Amino acid sequence: MVKQRFDPAALSQLESQARNLHSAKRVPEAVELLREVLAARLQVQGERHFQTINARSGLARSLRAIHQYDECFSIYSDNIRIHQDKLGPEHPQTLRSLSRLANTYFAAGRYRHARLMFEDILARRVKVLGRDHPDTLRSRSSLANTLAALDRHDEAAKLHQEIIDDRVRVLGLDHERTELSRKRLATSRQAARAG
Repeated sequence: MVKQRFDPAALSQLESQARNLHSAKRVPEAVELLREVLAARLQVQGERHFQTINARSGLARSLRAIHQYDECFSIYSDNIRIHQDKLGPEHPQTLRSLSRLANTYFAAGRYRHARLMFEDILARRVKVLGRDHPDTLRSRSSLANTLAALDRHDEAAKLHQEIIDDRVRVLGLDHERTELSRKRLATSRQAARAG
């Protein structure tokens, strides 16, 4: 086999094509392309290059969509290790990788583990980014969703109400994230009443 020349533009085009396939619900095809991209980036750029890390994240996202959680856990754990080594444990990118891993635990139905992770991520994001940063608001929402999944609906509803108040102040009354929080609050309140 002849070694192909590394072509960053072609790899970026393949990644874009994979995102389009993922959006079109053709996720197994996206996974195939993303595996090719990741292999090329690992070979030429190494595991610590930001484009390799992004390629791993894209692959993990698609794998999560087809319920390949064990591989997702491994990929996100690699990214976390690299980000912690390069950037530190509280860097926003490290926290984003941790959040992706926590979301994968949530998607896999491992809610207790996800809750512990979301609580830790939230505490770090409040410290580093502040209470009103969009990433912090997302972490609070993820924690509320996890509490609801654990049948802790009263706690989830209380947290969703706090998130709505902050999102109205920060993002506005009609922002899509504010609307989403309202829907989640209604669901949590209904579940708490039924509970």
